Amino acid sequence: MTDPELVLAIERRLRRLAGLLDVALLEGQGETAAGIRRYYERSRPGYRFVHSKRGAMHMALNPDGAFDPAGYEGQALLVSERLPAAAPSDVLELACGNGFNLRLLAARHPQAQLVGIDLVAAQVRRANASLKDSSRARAVVGDFHALAFADASQDCVFVVESLCHATDLPRALGEIARVLRPGGRLVVVDGWRTAPFEELPAVVREATVAVERAMAVSAGQALPAWKDAAAACGLRVVEELDLTDQIAPNLARLEAIAERFLARPRLVRMARLVAPGPLLLNAVAAYLMPLVVAAGAHTYRLLVLRRDG
Repeated sequence: MTDPELVLAIERRLRRLAGLLDVALLEGQGETAAGIRRYYERSRPGYRFVHSKRGAMHMALNPDGAFDPAGYEGQALLVSERLPAAAPSDVLELACGNGFNLRLLAARHPQAQLVGIDLVAAQVRRANASLKDSSRARAVVGDFHALAFADASQDCVFVVESLCHATDLPRALGEIARVLRPGGRLVVVDGWRTAPFEELPAVVREATVAVERAMAVSAGQALPAWKDAAAACGLRVVEELDLTDQIAPNLARLEAIAERFLARPRLVRMARLVAPGPLLLNAVAAYLMPLVVAAGAHTYRLLVLRRDG
């Protein structure tokens, strides 16, 4: 049963947001590739100056309970531990962003052939600039719903906090299965709705949808249904790690920043005039996400899936 005090806190925050922001901005977010691309293009200042100056676009993993920006390397390190032991190997990152993970993996796996794809051309340019000293790592513009790679050409595909953007999940998973070699692995680090999501109080589900749309996720996936969709494409889960507690310090940091922003109505009004889209959407996500996670609506995990056959 969800803590009643937590439910009340979520209700209060939703009311506060409705009084400060145009919540209609959330409608339709993340429904198209163009919309997702636009979200990341316009969110660049927030990611750069609020989130990570080193170019990370995902949550830091801090198992000791205190925020440390070194934790942004956590996902890449988890992927590194799961890359094929044999060298050389072909590794593909989906939605590589600014190349943060590719750069770390290129240094740790100099014999691997690393390629990243991303919808946003500017992010691909930044990724390639960060990879200029590596002859075996590069980034290209691409969409994981239609991968421009040959069948059975990759030993490992990995994706961090981005497969949630899939507008056609079966198609995206099918493309991943197609390019993986038999026995190849998909490593996913992402957030999902939990199994009992539909049983949670309506206000918790409302806040969860608001968080998802604020981050350009058009249709949140419950973890069991997501696994079923992967299995239908021949991708079998062979490992699962719950990392939810490890992102709590990063969530708390972003929540505090959002609280300070929302506590200044004049600044909010100015933002509504100057940057009505991404700044406000990111504030919604940061303000609500810690409570949504605490209420048990979202979980953050690593999954490793194997392509059989």
